[in-house]
Amino acid sequence: MCAHEAISEALRSYLRGVRDALAAAVGSATTTRTRLIAGLEPSELEGATALEECLADLLASGGKMIRPRALYLGYLAATVSATAAPADPAEAAARAAGDDRLIRLGCAVELLHVFGLLQDDVMDQGATRRGRPTAHQHLAGRHDAAGARGDSHRFGESLAVLAGDLAFALAQRQLRGLPSAVCVAWDDMVVELVQGQRLDLVFAAEGRFDQASTLAVAQAKTAAYSVARPLELGALLARPDQPVPAWLGTFGACAGEAFALADDLLGVFGDPAVTGKPVADDIRQRKPSTVLGIAEDVLGGAVTQLLGPQRPTPTEPQIEQLRRAMANGGVQREAERRLSRCLTEAEAAVAVLDCVAVGGELLRWARGLARRAA
Repeated sequence: MCAHEAISEALRSYLRGVRDALAAAVGSATTTRTRLIAGLEPSELEGATALEECLADLLASGGKMIRPRALYLGYLAATVSATAAPADPAEAAARAAGDDRLIRLGCAVELLHVFGLLQDDVMDQGATRRGRPTAHQHLAGRHDAAGARGDSHRFGESLAVLAGDLAFALAQRQLRGLPSAVCVAWDDMVVELVQGQRLDLVFAAEGRFDQASTLAVAQAKTAAYSVARPLELGALLARPDQPVPAWLGTFGACAGEAFALADDLLGVFGDPAVTGKPVADDIRQRKPSTVLGIAEDVLGGAVTQLLGPQRPTPTEPQIEQLRRAMANGGVQREAERRLSRCLTEAEAAVAVLDCVAVGGELLRWARGLARRAA
C-alpha cells in the first residue's frame, strides 16, 4: 500500500471514530433528558422538541467534516516533521487514526461547528440549512402543530439557541484530559469565533463593506476556526511540548483565507440546489463578506449605495441587479484571482516539508476546500 492509500484509509478510520464519538455524545444528552422527565406525564411538545434530536439531524444532514479532517492533517504534519524522530507517513497516519484523544477532539470541533450553525441561523433568521428547514423554523413548526400558547417563532428561536448551548457543552466535555497547550488553543479559537460573529453582526448593522472590515470578519469567523486553528490543534496534540511548525501556520492561514473566499463566493453566486441556501443570500442579509468587500471597491461604492445602514430593504430585482453587476464587473473574477493566490502561497508554505506524501495530502485538501460547489 502506497503512502497516499495508507493516509486515506487511516483518515476514513479516524472519521468513523469521530462519528461514533458524536453519536455517543448526543446519546448522553438523551440519557440526561430521559432521567429528568422520568415519572412526568408525557407531553407532545416536549417529545417533539428534544434538543439532542436537533443536533443529530444537523450532524446527519451532509456535513463535510472539514474541521476533523484539518485536525487529522495537522497531527500528521507535526508527526512527520518532528526534528528529533520524524515518523514514516503511513506509520503517522495509523497513529493518528488510533489516537482516542484526536477522535475526541474531532468530535469537539464538529460539535462546536454545530453550535455555530445553530446560533448563526437564528441571528440571520435563516430559513434553510443544507436544503432543510433551519432548527428554529422546524421547532416553531412543532409549536404550531401542538397548538401551544405563545409566539411560535420566539419559541423556536429560544430552543435553537439552547440546542447550540447543548452542542457547546458536549464539545467542552471532550476536552477533559487533553494537554494544556491544546486547551489554550481551543479557548483562543472559541473566543475568536464568538468575536468574529459579533463583528459580523455589528458591521452588517453599520453597513461596513470596506475590505479591511470584511476580511477581519472572514478570518475570525470562518478561516481561523474552520482551517487554521484545527490544523494547529492537531499539531499541538501530536507534539504538545513543541510549537506549531511555522510553515504549517502559514499554510493554515492561506488555506483558511481561500476557504473563506470560496464560502463567500458561494454566498453570492452559489447554486441553491447544491448549497441548500437561496441564491444571493449574503446580499439579502447584508453580510459583510469578503466578496461584497471586493465589490464595494471594484464597483465604486455600489454595495453601500444599496445595502448601507440608511437604505431600505433591497427588493429582489435590486439584489439580482447587484449580483449581475458583480459578475459582469469583474468582482467574481477578482475574488477567484485572490483565491488562487492564496492557494499558491499555501503551496509555497508546504514546499519546505520533506515528506512529499503528507505535503500532497495537505494541498489536495486545500484545493478541495477552495474549489467546492457547496
